[in-house]
Amino acid sequence: MPPDTGPADRPITTTSADAWRQANALAAARDWAGAAEACERLVEAAPGDAAAWIGLAKARGRNGEYRAMHAAAMRAHACGPRSWPHALALARLLRDLHETRALAQLSATLAADADAAAIDDLVALADLLGDEDLHDDALAWLDRAVAREPTHAPARYVRGSARLFTGDMDGARDDLEQAIATTPHFAHAHRRLSQLRAEDPASARARIERLRAERARVAQGSEHDVHFSHALFDELHDLGEHEAAWPELERGMRAKRASLRYDIADDLRLVEAIRARCDAGFVAGPGFEPAADTPAPVFIVGLFRSGSTVLERMLGGHSAIAAGGESMGFAAALRLATDHRSRGLVDEAMLERLDTVDWPALGRAFIEANAWRAQGRALWTEKLPTNALLLGCIARALPQARFIHTVRAPMDVCFSNLRMLYGGFAPWSYDQAELAAWHQAHAALMAHWHGVLGPRLVDVVHDNLLRAPEAELRRVLGHLGLDFDPAVLRPERRGGTVATASAAQVRSGLRAPRPPDWLPYRDHLGPLAAGLGVEPR
Repeated sequence: MPPDTGPADRPITTTSADAWRQANALAAARDWAGAAEACERLVEAAPGDAAAWIGLAKARGRNGEYRAMHAAAMRAHACGPRSWPHALALARLLRDLHETRALAQLSATLAADADAAAIDDLVALADLLGDEDLHDDALAWLDRAVAREPTHAPARYVRGSARLFTGDMDGARDDLEQAIATTPHFAHAHRRLSQLRAEDPASARARIERLRAERARVAQGSEHDVHFSHALFDELHDLGEHEAAWPELERGMRAKRASLRYDIADDLRLVEAIRARCDAGFVAGPGFEPAADTPAPVFIVGLFRSGSTVLERMLGGHSAIAAGGESMGFAAALRLATDHRSRGLVDEAMLERLDTVDWPALGRAFIEANAWRAQGRALWTEKLPTNALLLGCIARALPQARFIHTVRAPMDVCFSNLRMLYGGFAPWSYDQAELAAWHQAHAALMAHWHGVLGPRLVDVVHDNLLRAPEAELRRVLGHLGLDFDPAVLRPERRGGTVATASAAQVRSGLRAPRPPDWLPYRDHLGPLAAGLGVEPR
């Protein structure tokens, strides 16, 4: 709970100071209902005080009142924070609520007070902006930070990441090397730099020796060790040194999996619950019917690493389609509609609340909050792969929406996930048996959606897209009711942001299918192949 601090805020009276102490004491005792009541008294006494609204939003959120949390956060945004600590607290709330436009507005407002912020605050704000794909806004803050302190390693790292996502590969490499020069054990910077290895193959051997030297200085099994090990795998794999590469990947996977509290059975039960709850009768209910000239979303879903980024960039070359990226827009609207912050994108508690949802109102709220992503075009893409879990809810709320499912061969897509370092949001990706189980659950879920959605959902097989891009894009555009546009065949000519694992790869254009990356490791992939029911050959 943030009490007012600093000369820029309103004077603190004895009464308000006592009220803040009470609110903070209740929060410390985890009495969130009591803390919320105390903050309600604060906002009643000072309705223009953003800090009080921020405190109320936090308390309501911790008390499980998602709508009340959202309402209080938006009131705080309307009031405007009067100190940097409060501004960052509000920015975190807006990021957590996926209020992208409000976060961008807050960033613009704070620019006038940039000199008052500590450098760590500049970097923290930029990081929050990047989480919502506001990378150009983030870069403006990071440029300020680096100009103020050129050797600030976190600023260099975050700016290097933002430059990678916006296509400035030389700038990204320079920033990441600067971060490493200042802080040689900065494992995250080493890992990010490994994503740019194709841009500088001549330095691969030097990077490998540096990675090994720095990993030797960190605790085995630590988060640093995980990042160094994954970076080593990527570098060695690209050099064709597969016998040396595999132990590095295995070390990183095992350490990362050991750090996670996760049971694949929970996710498998959730998928079964979604299939049972969201059947054809459910989807056939009434939803939002917008005006004819309202921009419409196109949802692209699939497993991670299934080719969705390539497809979105290709579609974004069409004059009628804007590439909207990976937004949490629908999930955020569904949380408001159910008044429930789910564990992950959806959970069983949310499924139990679906009968309470006003589906036309949900569809309208989503369109009103997200149609800006169309940038004046007829359609925009929503490319969050895990929206696969929500297709029934999306289809119910938005009868005009269309869906595309990107598909790769099971071993191809699974190995591509196995070698990635996602963090905590794909916990099934660090164990071969769990990864296979998730793949099979996803396949069963998509078969269910095909039966429920019929022609509203089409599959795009990634290898087919690479072998015959024009034929595949003609088919997809026909599904969307659009004529063919030759510009879709040149995705490398597009600028824009790509903040996915494919950030560096997709800017080099389409490449024909080649022997799968997993083939040299087939003797190590028995559990994966067995779980998928295929022969690893």
